[in-house]
Amino acid sequence: MKLLIISILSLMSFHAYSQEWNVSGKVTSIYLKPSRNGVYLTHDSMITGGCGTSVAFYFLDASSTLFKETYSLLLAAYNSEKPVKILLDGCQPSYQYPLITEVISE
Repeated sequence: MKLLIISILSLMSFHAYSQEWNVSGKVTSIYLKPSRNGVYLTHDSMITGGCGTSVAFYFLDASSTLFKETYSLLLAAYNSEKPVKILLDGCQPSYQYPLITEVISE
């Protein structure tokens, strides 16, 4: 029983630390990819988010909660050159790009 509780707690704490915010910066490019059901983008402050050693893109999955609102915010930030902070949580399964879960406009 102790082993089960320790295992569950360790998994919960791992998930809590898997999220990572990048530094505030501008969205530098946006690529709509319908064939992959989402949007790729680049940012002034690219971090790996635990998805390998280097990252070319961040990925916003079209099936994610509030996709339209998040995509709209990212497009507005890109067009106006306003800085945003991006919360990454997890990796895109096929290409291992960090997954966007939240965006803060600044």
